[in-house]
Amino acid sequence: MTSPPASWNAIDQALLRTCLDKVLASPVFEKSHRQQDLLRHLFKETLNGNAHRLKGYTLGVEVFGRGTDFDPAVDAIVRVEVGRLRAKLREYYNIHGQSDAAVIDLPKGSYVVNITLRDGTMPQAQASEPNVNPWPMVIDNRPSLAVLPFANLSSEVGQDYFVDGLADSLIFEMSRLSGLFVISRQSSFTYRDSAKSAREIATELGVNYLLEGSVQRSGQRIRVTVKLLDAGSGGHLWSERHESDLQEIFALQDKIVLSIVKALQIRLAGSEAELFGYEGTESIAAHDALLRGMECYWKYSPKSTAEARAHFARAVELDPGYAAAHASLGRAMLFQWIMRWDQDASLRERAYVYAQRAVALDERLAYALAVLGWAHLWNMQRDASIVACRQAVALDPNNSEAHVFLSQCLAAAGYGEEALYYVEKARRLNPKSSPFYEFALGQAYFVLEDYDRAIAAFKRGAALSGTFPPNHVYLCTTYALLGREDEMRASREAFFSILGGDKSRIPEPSWTDEGLAAAYEHLLQIAGIK
Repeated sequence: MTSPPASWNAIDQALLRTCLDKVLASPVFEKSHRQQDLLRHLFKETLNGNAHRLKGYTLGVEVFGRGTDFDPAVDAIVRVEVGRLRAKLREYYNIHGQSDAAVIDLPKGSYVVNITLRDGTMPQAQASEPNVNPWPMVIDNRPSLAVLPFANLSSEVGQDYFVDGLADSLIFEMSRLSGLFVISRQSSFTYRDSAKSAREIATELGVNYLLEGSVQRSGQRIRVTVKLLDAGSGGHLWSERHESDLQEIFALQDKIVLSIVKALQIRLAGSEAELFGYEGTESIAAHDALLRGMECYWKYSPKSTAEARAHFARAVELDPGYAAAHASLGRAMLFQWIMRWDQDASLRERAYVYAQRAVALDERLAYALAVLGWAHLWNMQRDASIVACRQAVALDPNNSEAHVFLSQCLAAAGYGEEALYYVEKARRLNPKSSPFYEFALGQAYFVLEDYDRAIAAFKRGAALSGTFPPNHVYLCTTYALLGREDEMRASREAFFSILGGDKSRIPEPSWTDEGLAAAYEHLLQIAGIK
C-alpha cells in the first residue's frame, strides 16, 4: 500500500523518527556531521510533503551555509555530499540496519528520500503534490513577530494614514534586525478589526509574538500605547505608553523598537546598533507626504497609484535628500509603466533615475536597493538587477519585497531554483497570498518547467485579482505551451477583458535570458495575444 506522508498516523511518524535517530547514532554516521545534517533535512522535508523544495540551490544555502550567490553548477558541495550520503546509507543497512522497521533510501538522481516500512508501506512525496499545511510553521531559530494595525484614537479626521504609517515604520525598523523574524505589513494588516484571538492570528502567521497598539494625534502632540503579546499564552510581555511632540516621532519609533529588542533579548549583530537614530530625513512634512503616498500605493489601482506618485513627488520636493521618497517615487512610476496605466514612453527611464538617486543618497537602504534592482530588471540589465536585489536581501533579511524582486530577477535570467527559493522565503514573510507573489511563484515554476505548479500559481493569482494582467497572460501562454487550447482560449478572453480590448496595454515580459525571451515571444504568438 502506498500513501503520502500526510496520511501516516502519529504512531507511524514516531516510528520513522526513531528509525532515523538510530541511523544517525550508528557508527557509520556518528562522526559524519555533514551527512547527519543533510539526512535530517531531507527526511524532514520529505516527511512534511515538501519534496518539491529539495533543489541543489536550496540545499547549498540551507544545509551547507553557502551564500546567496551559490551556484550548484560551479560549487559541487551538494552533489558530493549527497553522493557520500547514499554510500553511507547503503553501508548502514548492509551492516547495522537489516532489522530496522523502516528503510531510508536516497535514489540516484534525486534529493528526495524514499521511506519504506518493512510491511511495504512507502510514501511517495516526490510524486505527489506537497502536503500543504494551512498555516506556516513557526521559525525556530529566532523570535518571530507580527505588528498588527494600530487603533486610531485621534479625534481629528483623516489620521488613518499616519497611524498605519507608524506601525509600518516599526515593521521597517525591526525587519532590518537579523535576530528577529518579522511578518510583512501586507499580511499583518489583513487583521484590521479582526475578532480573532492572539493565538489564532499568531497560528495563521506562524509567529511567537504580536505587537498591538493605539495612536492618538492631536495637533502636534501624539500619544502611542504599545503592547507585546506572547501568542502562546495571550499574556502581555511588555507594554509602554509614550507621549511626545510630532517632531520627535523618529526618536519615539527608535525607543519602541529598542524596548522590543530588550524584551525579546535580541542581540544586535555587527553594525545594527548604528541603524537607530537615522531615519533618512529630518523633515516631518516630507515623511508625512511619504506616509500618505504609501497609504495610496498599497491599494494597487490606477487612481491610487497616480495619487501615491503625487505624494511621493511632494516628499522629494520637501526633502531632495530623502532616499526613501526617491525610491518610492521611482517604484510608483515604474509600476505605472509596467501595468500600462501611464503610457508615457519616458516613464521607465525617469523611474530608473529616481531609483539610482535613492541608492546614491543611501547605499545601505535595502528598500532603495530592491527598487533599483527591480528597475534594472525592466531595463534588461540582468546582472545588475540580481546584484542590487542580493544586496537588499542581505541588508534587510525580513524584507519580503526584496526577496520577491530578487526572485523575479533570477527567474527572468533563467535561474529557476534560486528564484523558487527566494519567492518561497518571501511567501513565508508574507503568508497572506497576493497576485504579485503568486505570479512570481508561477514564473519560478515556469522556468523550472514544472508547468502544473506554474498553472496552479497563476490561477490562484488570477482568482485573487481580476485586474492584475500578468497572471492571466502567463496562464494563457503556459496553456499554449502545453497545447491545452480550450483553456488557452478561455484565459486569453479573460486577459483581453481586463485590458478592455486595448492591445497597447499588453504588459512587456521581463525576460533577461535571450532563450527564454525568444521562446516566450513565440508563445505569445501561438496564444493569439500578439
